[in-house]
Amino acid sequence: MAEYKRKFKADGYVNEIFEPNLMSPLFREFGASACAVMTDKRAGGCDYTDLKTITEEQEKARGDVPGPLPVICSDMIVMDEQIARAKINGAQAVLLQLGLLNEDVVKGMMEKAAR
Repeated sequence: MAEYKRKFKADGYVNEIFEPNLMSPLFREFGASACAVMTDKRAGGCDYTDLKTITEEQEKARGDVPGPLPVICSDMIVMDEQIARAKINGAQAVLLQLGLLNEDVVKGMMEKAAR
């Protein structure tokens, strides 16, 4: 799985990271089976605009070989609204962190994400 982020470690941003519309086709061409976008601004340096850019670029590959990759929203998801926001921006999946939320909350979010 490929991962798109603009920030690495706690020491700052990578100066030479390519924009998401340029990286997205490379993930597909180099054999990734999915692409996660680190939309948590503090951890990954990306936002939902980056997520949308990658999902739109992946969709352009529909009917091609290799075809579009599933795109995962990798955010610190703690509210249902974030699941909806991920869907609105084209994500096919969200990352839910079990250590962050209690089991009942995660189950509820999983049901909402499935819908």
